[in-house]
Amino acid sequence: METTTPRPVFRTRREQLRNAGRGALIGTAFGLMWFSLAQSAVTGAARPAVLAAALVLFGASVAAVVRLFLLARRTPEGEEGVPVAPGGGGPKFLTVVLVEAAVLGAGNGYIGNTLDRPELTLAWSALVVGGHFFPLAKSLRAPVLRVIGALMLATVGVAALATQLPGATEKLWQSVPGIGCAAILWAGAALTGLRAPARPAERRAA
Repeated sequence: METTTPRPVFRTRREQLRNAGRGALIGTAFGLMWFSLAQSAVTGAARPAVLAAALVLFGASVAAVVRLFLLARRTPEGEEGVPVAPGGGGPKFLTVVLVEAAVLGAGNGYIGNTLDRPELTLAWSALVVGGHFFPLAKSLRAPVLRVIGALMLATVGVAALATQLPGATEKLWQSVPGIGCAAILWAGAALTGLRAPARPAERRAA
């Protein structure tokens, strides 16, 4: 029996730019939250450098959000966007978020109250939030979310290694995942803004 190849799914370019802008805005806001929770654990000579780098990444992330929404506003209503990545479906967005919230709350409650290790809460959060990007990548047809999720998971491994270094403190469990996840989200938002071409029709013609 002959099989038919599924036709690519299209959205209008304006819709895709708006969705990208919303995603970048969410990444920017949550990056700020991660940074605010972790920055107090960064002390000494490293603090000015970390604050300066964060300011640059945050600024780039905000600029990307503005650019994406401006591009969407200037794009004609009916202009066709690029094909949506195949493989959509799977868990619904709300289901993934609700499961994530429940696991985060239960785990952080156990870590803070039973284990009495509040410095580990950001590491646990990085594991849960990083993991939730994998079903979201399938549901939203956004493969780049898998990269963001994998990088967030990696921050926990980096923290575990860093705590084994001479002179390391338990604050690394807070600073490395927190600052790392903030940087990943801000960089992801900035790259999303940079990747959106201003004039796709002319680029294809060229």
